Amino acid sequence: MKNNISQDYVEELKILHDKKTFGTAARLPETFIDIVEKKKLKSILDFGCGKGNATTAMREKWPDIKIYSYDPVTSPIDLPEQVDIVYSSDVLEHVEPNEIKQTLKNLFDISNNQYHYIACHLAKKVLSDGRNAHLIVENSDWWKDKFTEQLGDDWRIKHSESITKVGKVKKPINGSRRVEQDKYLVILERV
Repeated sequence: MKNNISQDYVEELKILHDKKTFGTAARLPETFIDIVEKKKLKSILDFGCGKGNATTAMREKWPDIKIYSYDPVTSPIDLPEQVDIVYSSDVLEHVEPNEIKQTLKNLFDISNNQYHYIACHLAKKVLSDGRNAHLIVENSDWWKDKFTEQLGDDWRIKHSESITKVGKVKKPINGSRRVEQDKYLVILERV
């Protein structure tokens, strides 16, 4: 299954991926580790794997689990037909707004569990055409509604949480280098 993304946007993402600090996340969240281990999952899709650091961490932690890595620039594979869980961290906010509904549908169609950690704030980086790197900047309620639209009778939101973190920026904003960053964590499962 192909993921829907325009070629123009792929070209923009290639420029972003050339930056050393883009797509480098590697730490696996404890809540994600717990899901994989408690459910004894056998396959994972690292959706939006970036430079592959989280995929590498997964392969080191679970050498017997089949790990698929998808990124439109660094790993443009067809999405697998079926996986036990889809994992994304700071990815869905980068999906083109006109493609988010289909992207979520694709992810729901191929898995029984989902773990998504989504930024709900402007990115520090901008695309070469001037747009913010986070193409979708919406609050956690908006994201929850988007997921709820995709839920059928056979899915449920197992956990949903708004998180505010304090990040640092290079250039001061209103005299401060610290900025609040809102995130949304959602864990879903097919019942």
